[in-house]
Amino acid sequence: MAISKPSAWRRRAASGSLPNGGANASISANSSHFEDSEASEEPSVSNLSGQVAIITGAAHGIGRATATLLAGDGVKVVVADIQDALGQEVVAEINTAGGEALYLHTDVGSHADIQATVEQAAAHFGRLDIVVNNAYWSARGTVEELSEADWDRSMDVMLKAIYLFAKHAFPIMAQGGGGTMVNLASIHGHAAAHRYGVYAAAKAGVINLTRSLAIDYGHSGIRVNAVCPGWIMTHGVPDDPELMRRVAAMYPVGRAGQPVDIAKVIRFLVSDESSFVNGHAIVADGGLTAQLQDSLIHVVMDLYKPQP
Repeated sequence: MAISKPSAWRRRAASGSLPNGGANASISANSSHFEDSEASEEPSVSNLSGQVAIITGAAHGIGRATATLLAGDGVKVVVADIQDALGQEVVAEINTAGGEALYLHTDVGSHADIQATVEQAAAHFGRLDIVVNNAYWSARGTVEELSEADWDRSMDVMLKAIYLFAKHAFPIMAQGGGGTMVNLASIHGHAAAHRYGVYAAAKAGVINLTRSLAIDYGHSGIRVNAVCPGWIMTHGVPDDPELMRRVAAMYPVGRAGQPVDIAKVIRFLVSDESSFVNGHAIVADGGLTAQLQDSLIHVVMDLYKPQP
């Protein structure tokens, strides 16, 4: 049954009030820099109605924006997270608005949790069509500073979880005629940054694992793609007009991203509108990485000039 688009979901997803989930950096979501009018009128994607999606890290940020956006298209959503209270809030929001959602406590660093989530989702809804690997955990530091435990946990959550979800979800998808997986990579998967070694290594791995899965399972009717977000504005840093000015200057589109910007890319990739897109890593960064380094140097120099 198709579910009509609840405008409240669109406004919530576009408002920027959603906490962080897998973003590369965190900026206050209350900035007046946000623009939400476009997303509030976003049309639904009818071919998604009735499909079942597992979205990890869906209690907040990009995951939450994706869950509410897809629910508005009639997708039955499994909110998979370790933050139980926030996850239940997302489920209640979707169900109250007329959608269908289920919360499952899922530590994606645990093989047993991943297997149980896939099995419970398929048993509850009778099918599984979509997996969005969005959950995020990463330590920061040089290799000397990082403990082996932090390295392993980072890799388990950001990279190994994709392998395990594919291992358990793809046979179910294939039996049902196919499906889609979208993996959250990052612009850090294409270039490195100071003290982000494990993050960059994991996200580069996400991109190539995505390609490998796409090659291996395309003939089974399963498409696999990745999204590489740039700076996504979520909670975590106090609202700072000067910071907003600097971010706007560095991005060719004049702003950093919002969770709904990435959610829209994910929705495109799981819909039939992208049926010929497979094994691709879409960079959604407002043109940040399209710039030459010397041009960015001039931008930074201009930013620190005294303002009139």
